[in-house]
Amino acid sequence: MQFRVLGPLQVRDAGREVAVPAGRISTLLTVLVCHANQVVSVAELVHHLWGEPGLGAESTVRSYVRRLRTALKEADPDRVFIRQRAPGYLLEVHEDEVDLLRFQALTRRAADAGDPKEAAALYDAALALWRGTPLADAHSAELERSMLPVLEEEHTRAVEARIACRLELGEHAALVGELTELTTRYPLRERFWAQLMTALSRCGRQAEALDAFQRLRTTLSEELGIDPGSEVRELHQSILGAEDQAARPVPRQLVADPPGFVGRTELLRQVSAQLTGPVRLAVVSGQPGAGKTAFAVHLAHRIAGHYPDGQLYADLRGFSPAPSVRPAQVLTRFARALGCPPEQIPDELDALTALYRSLLTGKRMLVVLDDAATADDVRALLPGEPGCAVLVTSRNTLPGLVAVDGASAVRLGTLPEHESVELLRTLLSTWDGDRTRLPELAAACAHLPLALRIAAAHLLTSPGYRLSDLLGELRQHQRLETLAIPHDDHASVHTAFDLSYTALGAPARRLFGLLGTVPGPDFGAPAAAALAGCDLAGARALLGELTGANLVESTGGRYHFHDLLRAFAAKQEEDPDGTALRRLADYYLQTARVANSLIRRAPLPITLPPPGATRPSTFDSAQQALAWYEAERANLLALVRTADARGWHEHAYQLPIVLAGFYFLRKHWADWEESHRIAVAAARRAGNRRAECVAIHRLGDVLHDRRRFDEAVEHLETAAAMGAELGDPVLEAGPINGLGLVHRSLERYEDAEHYYLTSLKLQIAAGNPYGQAGPLTNVARVHTLRGDYEQALTYARRAIDTAAQYGDINHSAITWLNLGEAYAKSGNPGEAIKATEEALRLAHRSGDRYHEALTLRHLAAAYEDSGDHAAGADCRRRAAKLFEEFT
Repeated sequence: MQFRVLGPLQVRDAGREVAVPAGRISTLLTVLVCHANQVVSVAELVHHLWGEPGLGAESTVRSYVRRLRTALKEADPDRVFIRQRAPGYLLEVHEDEVDLLRFQALTRRAADAGDPKEAAALYDAALALWRGTPLADAHSAELERSMLPVLEEEHTRAVEARIACRLELGEHAALVGELTELTTRYPLRERFWAQLMTALSRCGRQAEALDAFQRLRTTLSEELGIDPGSEVRELHQSILGAEDQAARPVPRQLVADPPGFVGRTELLRQVSAQLTGPVRLAVVSGQPGAGKTAFAVHLAHRIAGHYPDGQLYADLRGFSPAPSVRPAQVLTRFARALGCPPEQIPDELDALTALYRSLLTGKRMLVVLDDAATADDVRALLPGEPGCAVLVTSRNTLPGLVAVDGASAVRLGTLPEHESVELLRTLLSTWDGDRTRLPELAAACAHLPLALRIAAAHLLTSPGYRLSDLLGELRQHQRLETLAIPHDDHASVHTAFDLSYTALGAPARRLFGLLGTVPGPDFGAPAAAALAGCDLAGARALLGELTGANLVESTGGRYHFHDLLRAFAAKQEEDPDGTALRRLADYYLQTARVANSLIRRAPLPITLPPPGATRPSTFDSAQQALAWYEAERANLLALVRTADARGWHEHAYQLPIVLAGFYFLRKHWADWEESHRIAVAAARRAGNRRAECVAIHRLGDVLHDRRRFDEAVEHLETAAAMGAELGDPVLEAGPINGLGLVHRSLERYEDAEHYYLTSLKLQIAAGNPYGQAGPLTNVARVHTLRGDYEQALTYARRAIDTAAQYGDINHSAITWLNLGEAYAKSGNPGEAIKATEEALRLAHRSGDRYHEALTLRHLAAAYEDSGDHAAGADCRRRAAKLFEEFT
């Protein structure tokens, strides 16, 4: 349905006009449309329809509403447009169903656009909705008095804003006729006169512009007894004092807008708004190949209309094989472009800067400074005129310009996947190859704009060269060699990276090369310190240099770089013998040991070497330790793989065994299984039977968790036999307890109890209190499952006391849960709730999110058994949310 009031009232549905009863019913609809989606009281409707309320007016309004609803219902039976809302009615519509709402939305979008071309198009679309005088057939003096002036003012402001955009776009000649007509129609509206004077002046018609000012002054004096406002007077003075600015050449030095520019929409909007608003200095930085120059040039073309006095451009060559361009050279060129005779251009930098700023006085110009190396290269080129804007690009972040000169800062990274694929589609618009694999190509190029453009060029310029060929080369560790155009340093990813790399100090270059050996996706400052063999403060300083050069990115205290930069870093071969990487492995092993001591009170089953020169990180709580584990999870597994591949057998089995407690708490089953398969093989190759036994035991545990029971039994029986062979009852008891868990899962409760009690006896005989709480709580659970609740309660209490002796929060949580289950099954919901709430508190404190979720599910059942269904529902909701992490 379409409701139109920007002209005579119209209601249309699917292209057909809807018959609305004439007279006051039509007026009623007009009022509701003018206040669409707002409640209009019955009293207001009466006022609009009759002015003064008469006898029975309110009931008549309700009768009109019924008739109006009937008319609209016939056109669209599925919609209710007019709804009763105290103290009256509202017309409920979508924005695009009312021309007035669409007009207002379009003008808001135009005002926020930032780009004069886009804004002008939006204003054109908004004004095209007007079909004549609004409310022309409303037959309501009150509506015409209150609403018509508002609508006409909105229309006139939109016309003014559209003309302002067209003037920014240089369309002054085409606007003269329209503005002449508008000043005739609105002789007291100074904005139209100012725009007419501007258009005439820019056409070189200064005399006519001055005459327009005289006519405005005469009109205002005769009609109102006042003079023109300050804006028009200042414009008049500038025309009097200026030469023929629109006729003479102005510098237009921008290089061509890059073809096929795609994406960066939000950043373009953000920087456009800054440079056309109060902030007139912006620094665009980013890693090599991110498209900083393309972004800046494209942006400059978009906002050029805001700067009618011209655009200046200089490539400073801050990161280029060619010599850099000094500020004095740039200023000399700019002075000539601004019309200064060569003989009047001084040689000294200070004098050049003063001349440059004098030449820009009173002008609105955009200055683009591309590829700056330092803030000092830029400062001498900053105008003193507030009407000018400067856009700087650099591989460095140039924080000095932000801190001292008030610049805004924007950093360009790689493109999002959808934008990088769209860039490829745009570049390859004439290519007839298989486009379904473009997402693979985008990923192989690390979504880096320069790499994407080079890859597209290979496909376009090499007949018979297929996308599969290109992808094959990129996958065969030839990325940097493939992503280059022969004999063109500007089209080489390697060269782009190398220019930034060589600008670093020697220590930062060394660290960058070492970071290329890091096997995981990211790293923290402590890991970088271990790799470099320096202290934490030194590592942070070097990382600051690397992030400042945009060779490394920082997010939330973590550092990373994309695959192409990683490949370039690795090529620097800073660690040929693996010494630095061993330091990194030592750091992770020792820090994992520290973290494990906080989340698991039992001692490690293997002996680790002392920390040595590499200092581990430390933590204040189990929560901090778990947070470190989670942040480093991918890196830890990657390091296990790397240690295995390099033949570092001790690291390859020690690290997984230390990680087992974390894997158990957080149920990272895939990592757990893979790391322990590596550990078993590595311990075997190292000849360490004890470590092999532990790794096989832990592998059996995860196979049980993954419900691969036959494999679990095989591994656990092997581990138990090895423990007995080694004469270590603790090593034997652990896998036997694991066999009990398998049999319990298979509902073989008698066998499960046998294994649990056997494990318990071995732990008692070995004098190992740490290993006794597990079998005890497991026996309790079996008795609960078999319906022997008294025995279950007895064993559960023993387990609680045992775990409490050495502060094993994790086993305590599981045991309290089993105690609560026994109470629940025995028909004691009150005690069940108490025990399970304690289990929940401990599980949350230990960081065992899986058992926290499981405990919430049991607590929900206990609450429901007690009749508290609301509390039960809340627990089930919280449990479901936690279980989502494990599905």
